[in-house]
Order: sequence, then structure tokens, then C-alpha cells
Amino acid sequence: MKNIARMKSLFSLFTLLIGITLQAQIVPIYSTINEKYGYIDEKGQVIVEPKYDLAYDLNEGMAAFRLNGKYGFIDQKGREIVPPKYDSTWKFIGGYAAVKLDNKYGFIDKTGKEVIPLIYEDANNYHGTCCYKGAAHVKQNGKWKIIKMIAAK
Repeated sequence: MKNIARMKSLFSLFTLLIGITLQAQIVPIYSTINEKYGYIDEKGQVIVEPKYDLAYDLNEGMAAFRLNGKYGFIDQKGREIVPPKYDSTWKFIGGYAAVKLDNKYGFIDKTGKEVIPLIYEDANNYHGTCCYKGAAHVKQNGKWKIIKMIAAK
């Protein structure tokens, strides 16, 4: 039992050190008690109690999480900004995140607003630097193309 407690402490310390090193304000933690994920800050304070099935690191001040098979996002203070409703998602890049719902893809902004409608067969904003210039890749009618994110606002 002492070894398990010691391993939990070491894991928490390791997670904390990674968060401090990366200058993240919060980092995911895993609880072996309820087998859920939550978030702690750089001081080791629990910001979000472990309640998620999966939790991701912050990217551009937002972190994806999964709850009951659906994905949402929290901000760097641990507030749920985007409720868990999407079938899958990708991290924020250039201020937008690709999301999937009912086999259709689109994009949301950091407020959770769907700025590119979920009408595409596939979508991503992680190829190269175009995403930081307000563009993304989408697949429509079996063909990939680049769209301007700003034009959709």
C-alpha cells in the first residue's frame, strides 16, 4: 500500500513539473480512485476534480476533454466553455478547433461558436502554417480544399 501511495505522489509531482516546465496554467491529472481525469494548476491545487473520461493538455488556452463519449473544452481556469457534445475534436490552432458531430465536420472558435458549419466530410487545421493565417483544410464531395476561416464569420 505504501508503494501505491508513493507512486501516486510521484506521478502527481511529475505531472506538476511538466506543467511548470511547459508554462501551462493547468495540467491533466488521473485519479486511480475513480479512474477519471481532472486538472491541477502549477501549485498542485485541484482546479477541476477528476470527472472526465479523458483530458488533454492546454493548447492556446483551451483543453479538450471527453465525458460519456462526447468531447468539449475547458479554458485555462477550468471552466467548461464548450459542453461535451462532439463525437471528436482536435486542439485549437490559430484560434479554431475542428469538431465532428454526426459524421460531419466543421470548426468552432474559443467561445464554442460554430464558425464553419458542420457540413464537411472531413476537416483539419493542423497541416503547416496555413492555419495560423486563417485557413483550414476541408473535404467536400471527396475532394480536399483550403477555406478561409475569417470568411465564415
